Amino acid sequence: MAYTWIPFYKELSQKLLLYRNNRKPLINWIYDNLEGYINHLKDDPEGTRVADIDPFTVFAIFNRGITHERRIDICQKFKGYLNITADVPEDFDGIPVMNTQKTNFMAFAERRKHGDIDKLWNVFTDAVLGRDIEESYNALNGQFLIKFNLTMGLFWIRPDRFMPLDGTSQSLLNTLGISFDNSKFLMYKEYKSVMDRLDEKMKSESLGYTNYAEFSYTAWTMLSSEGKKDVKNDSKGKAYWTFSPGENASKWQLCVNDGIICIGWDALGDLSQYASREDMRLEIKKFFPTDGNAKNDSLAVWQFANEMKPGDIVFAKKGITKIIGRGIVESDYYFDDTYPDFKHVRKIKWTNVGEWVTVDKHAMKTLTNVTPYTDYVDRLNKIIEGEEIPETAGSSAQNYWWLVANPKIWSITGMKIGEEQSYSLYNENGHKRNVFQNFLDAKAGDIVLGYESSPTKQVVCLLTISKENDGKELYFRMTEKLPTPIDFSTLRNTPGLEKMEYMRNQQGSFFRVSADEFDIIMELVRGENPLPKNEVKEEYDRDKFLDEVYVTYDDYEHIKNLLLRKKNLILQGAPGVGKTFAARRLAYAIMGEKDDSRVMQVQFHQNYSYEDFVMGYKPNENGGFNMKLGVFRKFCNRAAVDKEHKYFFIIDEINRGNLSKIFGELLMLIETDYRDKPIQLSYNDETFAVPSNIYIIGMMNTADRSLAMIDYALRRRFSFFEMKPGFETPLFKDYISKKYDPQLSNLVKAIIELNKAIADDDSLGSGFCIGHSYLCNLNNNYQLESIVEYDIVPMLREYWFDNDEQFNLQADKLRNALK
Repeated sequence: MAYTWIPFYKELSQKLLLYRNNRKPLINWIYDNLEGYINHLKDDPEGTRVADIDPFTVFAIFNRGITHERRIDICQKFKGYLNITADVPEDFDGIPVMNTQKTNFMAFAERRKHGDIDKLWNVFTDAVLGRDIEESYNALNGQFLIKFNLTMGLFWIRPDRFMPLDGTSQSLLNTLGISFDNSKFLMYKEYKSVMDRLDEKMKSESLGYTNYAEFSYTAWTMLSSEGKKDVKNDSKGKAYWTFSPGENASKWQLCVNDGIICIGWDALGDLSQYASREDMRLEIKKFFPTDGNAKNDSLAVWQFANEMKPGDIVFAKKGITKIIGRGIVESDYYFDDTYPDFKHVRKIKWTNVGEWVTVDKHAMKTLTNVTPYTDYVDRLNKIIEGEEIPETAGSSAQNYWWLVANPKIWSITGMKIGEEQSYSLYNENGHKRNVFQNFLDAKAGDIVLGYESSPTKQVVCLLTISKENDGKELYFRMTEKLPTPIDFSTLRNTPGLEKMEYMRNQQGSFFRVSADEFDIIMELVRGENPLPKNEVKEEYDRDKFLDEVYVTYDDYEHIKNLLLRKKNLILQGAPGVGKTFAARRLAYAIMGEKDDSRVMQVQFHQNYSYEDFVMGYKPNENGGFNMKLGVFRKFCNRAAVDKEHKYFFIIDEINRGNLSKIFGELLMLIETDYRDKPIQLSYNDETFAVPSNIYIIGMMNTADRSLAMIDYALRRRFSFFEMKPGFETPLFKDYISKKYDPQLSNLVKAIIELNKAIADDDSLGSGFCIGHSYLCNLNNNYQLESIVEYDIVPMLREYWFDNDEQFNLQADKLRNALK
């Protein structure tokens, strides 16, 4: 490919810089000369003309889903207006384009914040002029409408420096084993890490492309030819989904006719505006108050907008036993207000339309990622391809069961993964157990829900029948422990489970569960205990830690060794020395990768209790109480079933809580010598041990006079490391030098002198020094005067509340540093 668009796009980006500080003439020209091409360019849904514009939105006018001829015509008009010397492109092959329904980089006027458009101009300018874009890029984190489209815009203007992370590019990256968290905005270091990994592969492997333009073209051609491929031969990295096109498939004909996949929840508006799944969940609860806690619905909506990718395979279903279509996703998500309902849309190529009855029971949710269930996906593909005739449901179909274990007699959670147990068909008196026929009907391979009765009253694990009964006993094997068990009260109030055998008669220990009931229960199970994602985690090591945290190499080695030896560590120090930031990255460095599934962080406060931390009775909606596991207990359950990996529990403000009250008997269990040694807990007869692969990191502000000293019983169980301000570390000095700001350098020197005065003050000491974080992550428009007057000086007033002379002296030194 000639990539004739690159010279034109580069020169156009340079010409646009002329309008950075005066956008009005550019806007006037666009509206006067591009009529018919800019119906999308408006400041509100009614079509009000925009009052301002960013440069990426200008580029998007001809980098959207329009015809080749229209793109050429728009480029020709820009060439004449801006006196561009480069030829108008002959091709646009491989350029990622914006969806026609979601083209602009700037939000409507009512959703824009002051400075949003200027931030887009800042990163555009830095990129065009070849400057470091990290600060201007990161400044866009959290800005409405900005996510991976920013990487597309950067690729348009400088394809030699920046790669696009549109859906097709992500699909190709997945085939190379390069993955990242695509549910959020990538900070620049994360974005650059993806580019670095691709650069390394392009250098070391024969991929057929050696630069970002060729890479993007390859991704584009893969998608263009995908419809011609046999779906069963799809490339590595694609996800598989089951999808319900409306209740009883009421929207199926619309999906087929328009070549779309669509879902409801229209009241949420454009899903691109939500920064997290939790934001969506809260909005769903507001608009749909009967939707319980909205966990499953928010998961479906979030995945539809953010995790589904072009190239993914979708199976459309009707009910729980019929597949009615299969297709390939062709676009990113967009909100289409032209539909009367089901306005959340993606384009899809339906490759197969029909009706296939399956033995497999499909999840009842609107959208389910079924990628981990490879056998299930393979069966669906074979049935659609006619390679396999589905069995009729009958004696060969899989059965589902509910096993009751009394924790006072036998704790089923004491079994290890893979361990086999037997269960007698007769009670201690030699009589047949209740519902005896169930024991006879159970077959090898059947799935069992493990339920612990009072006082636990929770589904706690999944098992399989390992051997059929031998006339005396039935055999089953532990397959999965649930870190977050499912309360019986939740199941009892779930529609569709009213007629479950155990709900109608609880006299017995082994009950039948229908396929539909099992699907409903498993939706609840997976909502709380999602299957791990098979994704490549970003590598993280000591060097990356030292690139981000302002400590020395020796300090890092001390901190790491203390934690590995004692398993419990407290990072103490003045406010602003980066304790919380360092704690999580210490966990990453020890793990060797950024795996947030093995890190949990909480914050203690005066009302935090044993019930929140370990376990206790909590009120339910019926006026009674249910036993609930606390956050640390749940985390221990997760670690206990994955002993090959280290888990890290981070406690912010650890000295703000009543530690003896919160930890209870865990004061002993967290000691290194008592790990993996169970004791009986105070709330029931159940035993519990803190796993040896859990490492606890606490943070404590030494400058907070309102807090009592940490409990001595707990103190001896932790190692302590004091973190100091990092102003004089090589990394921080390098950070300041790159700012080229004499005022900032003078302020740093003044704070270093201030910290010496604080450390020498008998009423204060080094624990009250000013931390370096006040001057970290400064954006392009930082104001040092504001930081001094409203962040640091008030703290000095508190330090020397009874010494006006010293306060005024030190505050004036900081102010003078800025003159």
